[in-house]
Amino acid sequence: MCRILFATGEGEEIAPLFDAIVKSSENDPYKEKRGRGRQHRDGWGYTLIRSGGVRHYRSMKPIFEDDRALELLRGELDGFVTLMVHARAASQGVKSLFNVQPFAFSSRHGFTFWLLHNGDLDKSRVMELAELNGEELENVSDTYTFGVYLCRRLQDPGLETLLPHYRAMKETARSLFNTVTLFHLPDGDVRAFITASMTEDYTGNPLNYDYGKLLVLKNEKLFAVASSTAELYYPTGYEVAPNDTAFYVRIGTGSFEVKRVHL
Repeated sequence: MCRILFATGEGEEIAPLFDAIVKSSENDPYKEKRGRGRQHRDGWGYTLIRSGGVRHYRSMKPIFEDDRALELLRGELDGFVTLMVHARAASQGVKSLFNVQPFAFSSRHGFTFWLLHNGDLDKSRVMELAELNGEELENVSDTYTFGVYLCRRLQDPGLETLLPHYRAMKETARSLFNTVTLFHLPDGDVRAFITASMTEDYTGNPLNYDYGKLLVLKNEKLFAVASSTAELYYPTGYEVAPNDTAFYVRIGTGSFEVKRVHL
């Protein structure tokens, strides 16, 4: 499984969180305590929205070894930005650039979105819900399959439309359903939807809980959700996201509005 970050607000507030995700992807004590090694080295990627532009980057390099890309991204963290980051430790799907997240999709309903996920879904169940061909998607990850489901089923990224689909996907979770989806609409509006959810079996194991919990950081200049290991490298005033929580974020020009709901 993986390390993730979503943040919107002032770039100077986001930079230390991003650095913490890089460091925790190289040395993750929570992962090591679970007997899964200490690194997330199966590729990484990000989506950055700033100044009316979007950059989507993916690489098979470990995030902590991709020096040129890190330097470029850090240089863009000024002013108001929106960023999502994923450092992969593969669980489903082959280790390839294709399966590095975030994934990008363009919906037939007229919007673009980028998706990342930390956890394991019942891929066969997701394919059933989306009426997909299993042979065609044999080598793709469960997260990519989830994205295809959204392309087929999600008609618009309004909160009331999103909730039934993400609740259906939560029912296929085998461990974590920690997700970030960033939507870009034809009129230029941007929305983000973040979920923080674990199965009952997962929350009952302290090692799994420490590894899988998401941290929330909010002030006037920043709203961010990050993997648990961020606090080891950037200790600050986090709140732990309650289980089965979702955040719907409206992102404007230099501003954001957050609504928290039960998933």
